[in-house]
Amino acid sequence: MSRGRAPLAAVVLALLGGAGCSSRGQRNEDFVPREEVARAGLDAYLAAWVRGETAQAVAGTNPPVMATDDLRAGGRRLKSYSILGQVPADAPLCFAVQLSLGDPPAESRERYVVVGIDPVWVWRYDDYLMITHWSHPMPAAKSQPKKK
Repeated sequence: MSRGRAPLAAVVLALLGGAGCSSRGQRNEDFVPREEVARAGLDAYLAAWVRGETAQAVAGTNPPVMATDDLRAGGRRLKSYSILGQVPADAPLCFAVQLSLGDPPAESRERYVVVGIDPVWVWRYDDYLMITHWSHPMPAAKSQPKKK
């Protein structure tokens, strides 16, 4: 996860956690968008990626759409995509998506989780699992010079 997203992710989790503890009796289900809203948010995010937009917030969306995706953050270009449909996952709403990536060209099938009402958050499933399990990718081990 990039340095700039780690503090943002912590804030998001704190806000979601705090909202779940309010006296209004809100439940986790209160923060799951309707399927058509989730699909539209995912489509808006992927279309923005195809256009080369890299901001976390997807411009021109209502409700606002925010995205977290290490594939895009790593500089991968998205040439085209197809939302295949909803799939089961350890998340409220998850969609399978076929991606045609560039730089280097590759085909990839990914899962995306959509949560939140306002804003709607789109997370690549692997990124979602890392943040919900308080994990992060480990840096590559540096090789030590051989002693003579």
